[in-house]
Amino acid sequence: MKSTKKIIYKGKKSEKLPSITYNDYEIQVLKHGNTDQTLYSFPSKIHSWERCWTLDLQTAKNGINKYMQHLQKKDIKTE
Repeated sequence: MKSTKKIIYKGKKSEKLPSITYNDYEIQVLKHGNTDQTLYSFPSKIHSWERCWTLDLQTAKNGINKYMQHLQKKDIKTE
């Protein structure tokens, strides 16, 4: 009978950092456990405005600006 080998995860847990408010939108901030990189969440036009993650805070802010413009255009069309 084969013995099963137990795999032990040696990485660290990801850490949720305080969020950043930009243009009335909350940017979630996460410190990745294995890579120690800081990740920022933002809505992405490419992914139908679903939440995506980036390494660059400026990219997140640009995505939020585009999302706010999208919402304004959507509000104008419904009036």
